[in-house]
Amino acid sequence: MDCVIYTRVSLDRTGEALAVARQEADCRKLAKSLGLRVVQVYTDNDISATSGKVRPGFEAMLDAKPTAIIAWHQDRLLRLTRDLERVIALNVPVYTVTAGTLDLTTPAGRAVARTVAAWSQYEGEQKATRQVAANVQRAANGVQNGRVGYGYRREGSAMVLDETEAATIREAVRRVLGGDSLRSVCKDFNERGIPSPRAVERNRAREQARAEHRPEPTYSTPDPLWNSTTLKQMLLRANLAGLIVHRKKVAGRTPDGAPRVIDEDTHERLKAVLTDPARRTAPAGREPKHLLAGVARCGRPTDALDDEGEPIPCGGKMVRAPGRWTKTKTGGTKRQPPSYVCGQCFRVRRKQELVDELVEGVVLGRLQMPDAAQLFTEGDPAALQAARDALDAIDARMANAADMFADGTIEAAQLARITETLRAERATAASAVDAALPAAVPRELVGPNARQVWDGLSIDVKRAIIDTLVQVVILPSGSGKAFDPDTVQVVWRT
Repeated sequence: MDCVIYTRVSLDRTGEALAVARQEADCRKLAKSLGLRVVQVYTDNDISATSGKVRPGFEAMLDAKPTAIIAWHQDRLLRLTRDLERVIALNVPVYTVTAGTLDLTTPAGRAVARTVAAWSQYEGEQKATRQVAANVQRAANGVQNGRVGYGYRREGSAMVLDETEAATIREAVRRVLGGDSLRSVCKDFNERGIPSPRAVERNRAREQARAEHRPEPTYSTPDPLWNSTTLKQMLLRANLAGLIVHRKKVAGRTPDGAPRVIDEDTHERLKAVLTDPARRTAPAGREPKHLLAGVARCGRPTDALDDEGEPIPCGGKMVRAPGRWTKTKTGGTKRQPPSYVCGQCFRVRRKQELVDELVEGVVLGRLQMPDAAQLFTEGDPAALQAARDALDAIDARMANAADMFADGTIEAAQLARITETLRAERATAASAVDAALPAAVPRELVGPNARQVWDGLSIDVKRAIIDTLVQVVILPSGSGKAFDPDTVQVVWRT
């Protein structure tokens, strides 16, 4: 009679499938002793039978409708009662190396198999319960579970900082909090050849294989590069600030003196920035290349009137449009230069290059004047930064507390206590900010070197600075008229 062999192991740490190979060898010996001919071997390596994940080998075996099954033990074949019922439906004998024959063709045999399966499922559930309780206790005691992740490494049983990776994280943190987009940071890291977290994992796997004199693992795809999703997930990791998270909740902190890539205040600020619903994100793969697209506004008067009887401007965002093809006097065609056009009314259009030059000239010209510093209040930069950081961290905590209340993680009374405490801390921090006299732009951008500093900034930071300092409004002009600088209003914000 023909038979099939089924082998499975829940966890294969080495990736060499040695356990399932041993199971198959024992099963083949049993088949030979029973006079059965093995026609197929089905294997699920590194897959749990209780996790709920699909077991491709198990499913393929059921679809093949074998006449007999050999497994090393019943719990290698199944651990859930629902899977047993699917095997019973085959109405075939099941032979095991360790426990003999499971006669699923008789009521008594099925009863025995169901009892064994029920206890196997109970054992798995109890084990999971114990593991959850142990994980909670370890987290509460500040013990890091699982792999340490990018920025850290293990030395024996101790977790230490990987200084190179930690420096990369801190650079990304500084740039994101300073206004750089995730996309621009990723582009820079890739151009500089900095390995991404996934690439680092692969390199460590290769190094471990070499140290253990095993064949190095091979991958069907090149080492992954940095992308916005990878960077965002990395920056939001709570363990960067020494926080231990269990089931999406902070369950503990690493002991005082334990290595941390960033502090908790910085982590809170990152969470607030990266999870803010108002944070504008561009479609995947697109990078802002135009200084005023989405920043400048349309000033065309509409028929609607404000409270003082004045026409309300359109207010639509100006978007960048490629140059239009037009006919020449000689009957040919030529392409007009790119322009900014209102994305709402489409009735205001202005040449992009001329508008960019005008706005940059106005802003940088003023910043280079001897009295430019008078535009911004001056003070103690160190005290200012400390006060700003404290204020940002408190605002981030208040926002995160509101999110926790909305999610049902905390109750209204808890939210009220948190808010009351943070409001008092915020008032103190706000007073410190006022005392430090905040500046509106980077200090190095004020003065004779403004143009040089500006040229070294990324497009994201330039756009953020312009949007912070001035309001750009583009007014309509007659068709065919030469560019009139007066139709581009650059209004300094107060």
